[in-house]
Amino acid sequence: MKRVIRLITALALMGLSLAGCGSLLPKPQPNSSGIYLLASPLKAVDRQDQSRSIQISLGVGPVRLPGYLDRREILTRVAQSRLDVSQNDRWAEPLDENLTHVLAQNLSVLLGSDGVISYPWPIAKGPDYRVTVEVLQFECNSALEAQLSARWWVIDRNDTGAAEVKESHLTRAATDRSTDASVAALSETVADLSRQIAQAVIALASQRERY
Repeated sequence: MKRVIRLITALALMGLSLAGCGSLLPKPQPNSSGIYLLASPLKAVDRQDQSRSIQISLGVGPVRLPGYLDRREILTRVAQSRLDVSQNDRWAEPLDENLTHVLAQNLSVLLGSDGVISYPWPIAKGPDYRVTVEVLQFECNSALEAQLSARWWVIDRNDTGAAEVKESHLTRAATDRSTDASVAALSETVADLSRQIAQAVIALASQRERY
């Protein structure tokens, strides 16, 4: 009986010892990484020309990015020639694809048209107009500003002349230093670019209607 008691006591002490060791081990940390997408902040009330009833056929793309943005990690510009790479936060899909989809969604709202499609589209049945975008800069900086610089041009399928190249430099303030706020501000700059493109498309369509 004494041997059994000693065995039970030893097992109890061993359990307490293991429990104490377990309390010294670092606790597992929750996964703090985030997966992000640009989004459209536009609503039907943002339509540029409420009087227009003609459905504009528009193709969006290709959208080209500089090489430094061809990555999933989200970047922050901390100096003119230096970028910090996020260790945790990623884009959910290639950024050029996400930008193309959001531009198309924005332009569909702004033009009030269901005829806005993303690149690529069938060669045999292309849109009446298409917009090509070359992004020069697209990230937030350490001053909590989202920055989008881009060259773009709208092409009329029936016009054989060279399209006028336009350039946009847009900024939006982020509400705080979180990645959520940065991505929201970047989405706002895409909406601002979309408004400029929509105005150019409407001007071209109006010019075509006059002739």
